[in-house]
Amino acid sequence: MGTKERPQAVPETDETPETTILFRHGLIADHDCKTPGIFSDIADWADLRTWFGQRFERLPDILPDDAASLEVYHTVDRMEDHATVTIKASGGVVRVTLADPKSSQPAERHHALCLRDALGEDQTALQSAPCAIWKTDKDGIVIWQNDACTKLLDEQVSKVLDGIDSPVNGHGGTHSRVAIAQPHSDAQTWFDVHGISTDLYQIYYATDITNAVHAEAAQREFVQTLTKTFANLTTGLAIFDRNQQLALFNPALVDLTALPAEFLSGRPSLMSFFDNLRDRQVMPEPKSYSLWRAQINSMIATATDGLYQETWSLPSGVTYRITGRPHPDGAVAFLFEDISAEISLTRRFRAQNDLRQAVLDKLDHAVAVIASNNVVIFCNATWTEMFGIDPDTSFAELGIRDLVATCRQKFPHPEFWKTVETQTTCKTLSHPIEETIEVDGSAPLHCRLIPVAGGAALICRPCEAVITHAPVSSAVS
Repeated sequence: MGTKERPQAVPETDETPETTILFRHGLIADHDCKTPGIFSDIADWADLRTWFGQRFERLPDILPDDAASLEVYHTVDRMEDHATVTIKASGGVVRVTLADPKSSQPAERHHALCLRDALGEDQTALQSAPCAIWKTDKDGIVIWQNDACTKLLDEQVSKVLDGIDSPVNGHGGTHSRVAIAQPHSDAQTWFDVHGISTDLYQIYYATDITNAVHAEAAQREFVQTLTKTFANLTTGLAIFDRNQQLALFNPALVDLTALPAEFLSGRPSLMSFFDNLRDRQVMPEPKSYSLWRAQINSMIATATDGLYQETWSLPSGVTYRITGRPHPDGAVAFLFEDISAEISLTRRFRAQNDLRQAVLDKLDHAVAVIASNNVVIFCNATWTEMFGIDPDTSFAELGIRDLVATCRQKFPHPEFWKTVETQTTCKTLSHPIEETIEVDGSAPLHCRLIPVAGGAALICRPCEAVITHAPVSSAVS
């Protein structure tokens, strides 16, 4: 029978085993620890204070000076742990002594306690991790799992293992996405599984990404809906990303600009996009190419600020409205609208108004039309000559009160003008009202207020200018 070597016990002496560390100018100068590697990463008092950690109570932030007395610090909240740290400064050297009656090598024991505490903290962190973690042997049998993995059914864990590839040692692990069908339901639970392998076991990390998968599906559906919506728009859409490259366009842009779909699908730059528009005469021809390039850069800057809007009248007779809108992350979108019909309608409406105004200006009657909001919208040249009122040349709107005040001053008749103002303002004019106003030194003035669609018309003329064969109401109609 051989003899078994027993560990040597700490000799029962009055002296407590100690480890001493000497500091000079704040740095470790020497120590008497015989175990190599313990103080290899400790260079100054801050490192040593961190190494002592929470085992000792209220260690100073800085070492004392030469005049400091002996300071002793005891352990904190440890059962049967009577270790102490003593700090003594003398002769430019600070002596830090770790004493521990439980071990002949206090530094080694403290180092072991630090490793044990760190291991316990790591174990707690793994056990309390929100994602499922488990360890299997080479045969795939689970030999350890944390609390989050325990909440999963064993059947689910086996399904996850069946749906992924086993990691190979030294190949950086595996990454898989696994869907597990819920019992008695059509719903699925999705897991993002990472696996690593060592020589003895395999470790898996599974995170529940069901909400993320549903969010991705919703995003894809939303993008598809937007794509279909953009495809049905009559407005051309061109969206450029932060690098000023075309990221998205719709079919209307191809129809409006005649740019080839192959060119747009190649994600051209913003400047190349406008160069091609210029070459195809889809934008006004610039007088100077350099000035045009500067204008495009200015257009990009103003569009980024959400301020760009222009109307392009092309030689072909087509008119486009170009609008720039900023997007998040430095992107910018341009909208191309064909407003040729709108411009044509506006021009036709303006021409018709000019024609009506010209016809009214040829009449001998003074005509003023009052809109439903009690504002004079236009009058003819005879009215301007007779009353000195022209709403087209006035900055402010000419209201019924201003009109009546001018008429009353020019041709006094308080009762009639009051009736005109009241019935027009209160919208009680249902049939024409007429009045002849006698004016000193001139012919009497025949005035007539008649209701018309959307407002009223006030017609005035001298009595000797009455046209007997054409009633006023028929002329206005």
